[in-house]
Amino acid sequence: MSSRRSYLTPRQIQVLELKIRGNSVSQIARKLRTSRSNVSRLLKTAEENIERAKNTLKLLETLEWPVKVVARKNANIYEVAERVFKSADQRGIKIAHNYAEVVRIITEFLGRRGLRRRRALRSFVVVVSADGKLEVI
Repeated sequence: MSSRRSYLTPRQIQVLELKIRGNSVSQIARKLRTSRSNVSRLLKTAEENIERAKNTLKLLETLEWPVKVVARKNANIYEVAERVFKSADQRGIKIAHNYAEVVRIITEFLGRRGLRRRRALRSFVVVVSADGKLEVI
């Protein structure tokens, strides 16, 4: 596949290939005749681009899902979980997870840096499919 059809630059692909083959950052830097900091930056940017592409695909997959609960920055994640169940119940959808699992999924999505004392430090959306599948985007 051509890098022109990707969110990755040719250099990012090259660095990722070397990393996947087990090369350390120092080894990649030597092979490409560049600095370790440049290799680290390329890897970080590539990983961010990959994550962005994954999120885009997830968003497209979930556009038509019937339940969407928007949680703004500073939302209490326990209250968000309650809203998700209430919205699903109103549409006759049984969520494939219990309350504690929904809170855990939200917590994992936000990560350590995205959560402080039950409060989300950034906005997110919880979506539920007609068959009860749940995603956080």
